[in-house]
Amino acid sequence: MSGIPLGIEGMLISVESDISNGLPGFDLVGFLAASVKEARDRVRAALKNTGYLLPAKKITVNLSPADIRKDGTGFDLAIAIAVLSSLEFIPYHESFEKTLFLGELGLDGSVLPVPGVLPIVHHALGMGIVRIYVPYENVREAVFIEGVEIIGVRSLAEIVGWIINGEVGSTFKKEYMDTEDSALPEDIVDFKDIRGQESAKRGLVIAAAGFHNVLMTGEAGAGKSMMAKALPGILPEMVYNEKLEMTKIYSVAGLLHTNGRLMEKRPCRAPHYSITENALIGGGGSPKPGEISLASGGVLFMDEFPHFKRSVIEALRQPLEDKKVTISRLRASYTFPAKFMLVAARNNCPCGFLPDRTKCRCTWHEIAAYQNRISHPIMDRIDIRMEIKHLSYNEMFSETEGTSTGEMRELVSIAQARQAVRYRNENWNFNSELGQKSINKYIKLDNSCQVMLREFYDTAGISARGYFKILRLARTIADISDRDEIREEDVREALFYRNEIKEDMA
Repeated sequence: MSGIPLGIEGMLISVESDISNGLPGFDLVGFLAASVKEARDRVRAALKNTGYLLPAKKITVNLSPADIRKDGTGFDLAIAIAVLSSLEFIPYHESFEKTLFLGELGLDGSVLPVPGVLPIVHHALGMGIVRIYVPYENVREAVFIEGVEIIGVRSLAEIVGWIINGEVGSTFKKEYMDTEDSALPEDIVDFKDIRGQESAKRGLVIAAAGFHNVLMTGEAGAGKSMMAKALPGILPEMVYNEKLEMTKIYSVAGLLHTNGRLMEKRPCRAPHYSITENALIGGGGSPKPGEISLASGGVLFMDEFPHFKRSVIEALRQPLEDKKVTISRLRASYTFPAKFMLVAARNNCPCGFLPDRTKCRCTWHEIAAYQNRISHPIMDRIDIRMEIKHLSYNEMFSETEGTSTGEMRELVSIAQARQAVRYRNENWNFNSELGQKSINKYIKLDNSCQVMLREFYDTAGISARGYFKILRLARTIADISDRDEIREEDVREALFYRNEIKEDMA
């Protein structure tokens, strides 16, 4: 048996070999990509350099199920073992039915690492596999999953020797320790070094606490990018399921470097505005996760938001709603998580000087065209829409430190703890993920709050989506205050950060 990742889940692939008389050849069948078809040359050379010459017979290897496209180099080891067993160079064991072989073969017989091992091992455990041979470099990744024997292999000769001698090989145990380093990485800005902007900091606390999407609009140089860089320092801690899911994503993408631990820090991805739609959403002949999936569980920071291609921005519509992206191919569909928090930043105008008309030379038509690059459906999906004000000289060079990252993180932790208890029996963690059917269950408004929202809904022309986003924001604001009840001031603050009312709430 072998396996492949489909999205961030795994699938088992049966590898069968047949030896027959006839025109000598080595055929691989089963709806294979070029990288799998090339396995015949890698396997043939690896077997020769390990001391096994293939006879002049017809060798057929089938990878089933045949209706699923196979891609990648992880089948090499399983193909080699199947061929050696068919040729009776090694004894066949019934245990092979419950054993998985993963790994790419070098021409010298070495076993090389492959991506996507973690989701395959996780799936194999549920399918009754009891033993898995993986490249030695993938052992640290595979042992995250308990309940199955993980054996690291360095070469084809090594595993063949074990099988001939009736041995299993050294089993590796789980090395992961569920600890979290509370110290901030050196490259993360502390909010205390950002003078002024207390209202914006408050908005980011709300965003981090409930995992709400944010758009910051303001004059160039006002501090939007700096605050976005400081945001990872206040993000909530990850629970085990989030860590496992994120580690799976990076395993499939071939970007996993954890030194024997699950990924513990929420990711922060910041693609350049020249990114293509496929690179952002994911795709390719053999679909791989894009930036929105690599940012799942963390932040996707899109600076200079209006400069992204219109098609790229519009491609965010469905992932922002569904928290996942599905990529369909001829005979398979690949689903990747997209539970990211969008943090976008833009200037008021193309030149960046607006509202200072003494410097800004943009026409009103240019300003309108610039701001209209972000469509209403995208704006409606952004929970918090803040205006970042230009700082005065005294504010910028004040010796008084502002609210620090530590203080903001404490508020986020209070809200996270309340959400963890509230949603302990649900399949989500944050208020922003509240489904439509669960709104009435978890969000209760008194009469004064209902009256206020009814007036705004009727007079301001907000959409139904916008209405429910305000409710989720109010729920998060109450959680930060460590309260069950949602008060009128919570709703008013939610309206302010939704940019529905224009008054300073700081």
